[in-house]
Amino acid sequence: MLRNMIVATTAAIIFPLPTFAAEFTFPPGSSVTGRSVTQLSTEWWQWAMSIPQETSPLRDSTGANCGTAQQGAVWFLAGGFGSSKIRRTCVVPANKPLFFPVVNMLYYPAKGNDTYTCGEAKAAAALNNESAIDLFVELNGVALQDVKRYRVASDKCFDIFERIQPEQRPYKAYPSASDGYWILLKPLQRGRYTLKFGGRYNRESSAYGHMVQDIEYELIAQ
Repeated sequence: MLRNMIVATTAAIIFPLPTFAAEFTFPPGSSVTGRSVTQLSTEWWQWAMSIPQETSPLRDSTGANCGTAQQGAVWFLAGGFGSSKIRRTCVVPANKPLFFPVVNMLYYPAKGNDTYTCGEAKAAAALNNESAIDLFVELNGVALQDVKRYRVASDKCFDIFERIQPEQRPYKAYPSASDGYWILLKPLQRGRYTLKFGGRYNRESSAYGHMVQDIEYELIAQ
């Protein structure tokens, strides 16, 4: 089964930010709190899939659920399943990194499918990402250059449902793998920000080959 997601955010400015280019993100391949962006991408998916649909930040059209199940030193921002155009407002902690996918694919096996290998899961998750176009990330109108440098693929497979309590876990979904474009935003000072990002796939495929993401958040850092 293939799933994919994307995240973006938008906000009005309370005070002018310093002039910057790509300095509002950590460089590709960075680590924070001892965790690489690859590890964070696994944790992000496990976070996203651990939340019931009725309170899921990914299915939220306003941002009211953006704080659901947040824990640890990095704050996760949600996008939407499949093609999505979403505008949200989200209160986030100041001085904490923010992590989100611009566009990405997830593969995890259907219940009872024990035939897939980790290598096959990674290959399935990689579908469409070579064809990604029109990728963009903007913070307060300043564009991040060359978003394709931020591609991240699972180096190890995982169980997408691992964060769910064992008695509520649907099944063991190993091997799961993801592949896509992930951003680790540097901590924000207190204030309001506009963060936008998205992109689209351009591949002839029934598996989200023409998915489009256009997501915007008003971020209120406090």
